[in-house]
Amino acid sequence: MGQIFNACAYDIDSKICYVYYGDKFHAECYSFSGAVFSMHYLLRQASYRIMWGGDYAALLENLSNFSNEEELLGISTYADDVEIDTSEYGCNEQMLNKAKFITENYNLWNRMDISDIVDKSYKYFDWEMTHSVKYTGYLLNHSKKSAVDLKDFFNKSISYHTKGERFTIDPLPILTETGGGTQMALIDGISTDSTEELAGIWCGDLLQITDALPNDYILINCCFADMRSKARYCLHEFGTSDAGLLLKDKNDSLFTAAMLSFHGKRGNHCYLNVRKEEDSYILSPVYNKD
Repeated sequence: MGQIFNACAYDIDSKICYVYYGDKFHAECYSFSGAVFSMHYLLRQASYRIMWGGDYAALLENLSNFSNEEELLGISTYADDVEIDTSEYGCNEQMLNKAKFITENYNLWNRMDISDIVDKSYKYFDWEMTHSVKYTGYLLNHSKKSAVDLKDFFNKSISYHTKGERFTIDPLPILTETGGGTQMALIDGISTDSTEELAGIWCGDLLQITDALPNDYILINCCFADMRSKARYCLHEFGTSDAGLLLKDKNDSLFTAAMLSFHGKRGNHCYLNVRKEEDSYILSPVYNKD
């Protein structure tokens, strides 16, 4: 069936949380997704810790991947019970204490109304007209004093839907996921400009979206683009070279792509040859022989 993810915003001090009970990662990680709308709306109102929490994170054998209380509290916003089988996975007292901590904290949260936040977020971003959250301002990480320039991110990551609409994989799901989600979103390959190595590095951190960048915050390069959707955008905007290879910008630079392994490691980079057949385009990899 595959892992299911929940988009979680939570405030440790007030014990307020919002959990968008999601779907598989690649169903709710885009600029037009309900989960993304809710999270962006909340972060434009105040700062919250954010976790794109997968079901697998709440399995007893995986709790060793989470070392601090902030992360365990994030899991407790959506996991009401950690299945405990002391006969497996080398279960020890530390693992059991983490499981107990999560289940005990689940009922201590004051939960925001899901439908209310969804309605407010759709109105805030004018869903009927835009079908997207705003990519203006800065996504701040107060825990690490780093940031993503949202306009720059969108310009690097912009892709085309099959219907010709512009969209992007949003930075929040990938930066804050608990593991295994990014590979699902990028299963068909990536534009090599992508920074998929950033997956999960902001999981459980205190985030906010603001108009201005604080002086002491460091901007990080951030881009997430799957091969097919990005190639569709580049073909429409820039076309191909004289040799039939896909271009990626107005400077006639060639688009390059790569596949990701099950563990998220890149394969060899390739160019894409474009061939038109009736009403569709066929993309074929072309590897540099050097």
